[in-house]
Amino acid sequence: MESIHTTIYENDNEKDNEKNNEKEYEKPKKSVNGIILVLSCQKHKDTRMKEFYLHKMSYDNWEVIYVIGDLLMEKDYILEGNILHIKCEDSYLHLLKKLVLSIKYLRDLFYIKEGILRCGDDLIFNEKNLLTFLDKRTKKYDYYGQSYNGKDYRCSIHTKNELRKIKRDNFMIDYYKTHQSDFLNPHHNLKNVNISLYSIRPDIYGAGGVIYYISNKACETLIRHMENINYNILHYDRFTKSYPYTIEDCAVSFIMYFNGIDFIHNWCFYDTPHRETIARHTNKYK
Repeated sequence: MESIHTTIYENDNEKDNEKNNEKEYEKPKKSVNGIILVLSCQKHKDTRMKEFYLHKMSYDNWEVIYVIGDLLMEKDYILEGNILHIKCEDSYLHLLKKLVLSIKYLRDLFYIKEGILRCGDDLIFNEKNLLTFLDKRTKKYDYYGQSYNGKDYRCSIHTKNELRKIKRDNFMIDYYKTHQSDFLNPHHNLKNVNISLYSIRPDIYGAGGVIYYISNKACETLIRHMENINYNILHYDRFTKSYPYTIEDCAVSFIMYFNGIDFIHNWCFYDTPHRETIARHTNKYK
């Protein structure tokens, strides 16, 4: 006899919920030119996210998305309006993990044609210049931002072995000296973490973390690389004999160069007299 599979529902609500879930699953992704990704945190919900909130939810079909970490949430992510809550540590030390996980989930939610404009949450934008940058006709590179020394980084010139040059960087050590309460925050997952053990990193330059652009190709590279190390920002890299992942912008540079992606510099991103400067970095409420 041919078997018949029957699903038994305890009530009509359960049946309706399954139908709604099926509809949600079948819902097509929204197509966007790109994402203006603003990395924030619970600490700044009532300060930076209110004072420096962009006036629109979309610019030239670039969706504005704010990201907050919530290590205790059950789901991997929830998108509420234009705020993406992700299951991730909400600490400064874990910023790279927050960035790459948010990109991964945004690629589930949207069909992204170009890439991501990664931004801090303490920027005042020149929205006219922002639109100029986002325009489809504007040349965007795979990894594009503003370096402190005004130089590109070409992987055809710099060999991979140059990544083995390392340095001690006390940036995070100094930061946490004035943010001791972060170690007690359950959303930060920093209990028993000795920051000073992870201060050696590759001695490289690249885009300043205030604001920079990464293409779909660069985003895929970031996701693949981070999945290979299980998103562990304290991972010891045997190639460089260092800890490349604790400072987000330095880590992005390392991942790009390790995978053969060039960095292209432009002074137009922040805090310069360039006539097309996109934003001013306030560093307020730090």
